[in-house]
Amino acid sequence: MCGLALVPGLLNSCSKSSTTTNKNVNFTLDLSSSTNSALQNVGGYVVSNDVIVIRTGSGSFVALSALCTHQGCTVGYNATSQKLVCPCHGGTFDTNGTVLAGPPPKPLQKFTVTQSGNTLTIKS
Repeated sequence: MCGLALVPGLLNSCSKSSTTTNKNVNFTLDLSSSTNSALQNVGGYVVSNDVIVIRTGSGSFVALSALCTHQGCTVGYNATSQKLVCPCHGGTFDTNGTVLAGPPPKPLQKFTVTQSGNTLTIKS
């Protein structure tokens, strides 16, 4: 839950504004690269270009904005619960980007993922 911090002359709230707007992305990931080795296993994920790419099945991947819509902290993925979690204020999202709990005011932006051989292409 958000709290208020009083500093002489200032009033700040952690929900003063949402961050992130719709973003255009177009990049590739090489699945054979050691940098992306986490994507070899279901439940593995990598963050690249402020996008979190998650392997959700044997040949399926999901790509979402990695920046929480609350204050822009980078979310992580919990494979056990299959939820994205913001470490800053506890916001949680499902793999469609839908807000499940916490202070995030809107869902995470979702991107299109296509696979050709060992190359994933992530686009807006």
